[in-house]
Amino acid sequence: MSLRKKIDINRIWLGFFGVWLILLSGLLDFWLKSPGLKQWYRVASALSDRRQEIGAIEDRSTTLQHVARELESNPLAQEREVRKVLGYLGEQEAVFEFYP
Repeated sequence: MSLRKKIDINRIWLGFFGVWLILLSGLLDFWLKSPGLKQWYRVASALSDRRQEIGAIEDRSTTLQHVARELESNPLAQEREVRKVLGYLGEQEAVFEFYP
């Protein structure tokens, strides 16, 4: 194989990898909508956000399950919740409202 053909083949491969790297970088995603590193970063960021949301929801779910178990088994917790939500008063309790 002659030296000129080797140089031409190397240029073809270099051009191919150059175009591939440009597409991979995401620089042309405005026109080509190619998957690139910018898209990968956005997806990774969205995944991190969703994992944080899932963690917060799991914590809230655990707390609510604990409250539910307490309300099912503890009469004092039931009474406290009824008073808080419905505004009931116990025996020998009074409400004073002062108006200016």
